Amino acid sequence: MTQPLVTIGIPTYLRPELLNKALASVAAQDYENLEVLVADNCTPGNAVEEVIDFYKERIEKLTYIKRQENIGPLKNFIKLIDEASGEYFMWLADDDEISSNYVSSLVSILEKNQDVSTATGHWIFMLRDGKKLPMPTSSFPQKSAYARALRFIWKTDDIFIYGLHRRSILRKASFPGYWWPNENVILNWAYVFLLDMVLNGRILISPDYSVQFIYHSYYSKNYDSGKRNSRLVTLVQSIARRLNVHYFFLQKISCSINYFAALPFTVVSAVVLCREFFFNFSGVILRKAKRSIAKLAQ
Repeated sequence: MTQPLVTIGIPTYLRPELLNKALASVAAQDYENLEVLVADNCTPGNAVEEVIDFYKERIEKLTYIKRQENIGPLKNFIKLIDEASGEYFMWLADDDEISSNYVSSLVSILEKNQDVSTATGHWIFMLRDGKKLPMPTSSFPQKSAYARALRFIWKTDDIFIYGLHRRSILRKASFPGYWWPNENVILNWAYVFLLDMVLNGRILISPDYSVQFIYHSYYSKNYDSGKRNSRLVTLVQSIARRLNVHYFFLQKISCSINYFAALPFTVVSAVVLCREFFFNFSGVILRKAKRSIAKLAQ
């Protein structure tokens, strides 16, 4: 088979009914040389395995990996990179879908552009009522790694985590883990991981709008048992996480380019953090004000 092998890694936990939808979109791909790995993070019972059995005849190279213990959502994601065999690799969330031409179109981009580390499709935001909202999807086509990294940090866009990556570059990417209180949180880790992809190659988006990644907005992306923190704890975690992310940004820039080049990145990071904190705090204040006004009106 002349097509390069592509691995799709699907991490899952406690959501067999959603996994069914993701695998249906994989089974509909018009690309033949596909390896599909489903990494089950120790879901109790056999429900996930039953979904896998249903698709074994529809997806030729489908492998079920059941972790012997729950290794945490982040490790379950990243471990798939080394368990894959494909020249190209992509993640697919167990509650999302891809268009039937997704893999074939992105492989074509990577094959024609050897300086591209990641190719991605167009992001579609699906609401609970089935309505699809097209969302802006960033690309980083600049020849200069410096220019790409600066734009990436300004936008802090992690949408292309679900693009198709060169596995040789992806294996060099790293995420050392969050500080307290986010050690076990998966949210936003991709920002740090993807900066390595940006530094090592261009990021291109398919010119064909029918090449789509369909993100189901109404499901949790935490891959946990459903436990939720208070709003205050969530806000503190979010602020600490964003500070942590930008610290890693500057650390990677300093090591990859040079310390002098890190100076403008420091300025950009500071501006971005101020912008994010303003929207976070202003949002909290506005919500509290609305509740207070509503109580007074009663």
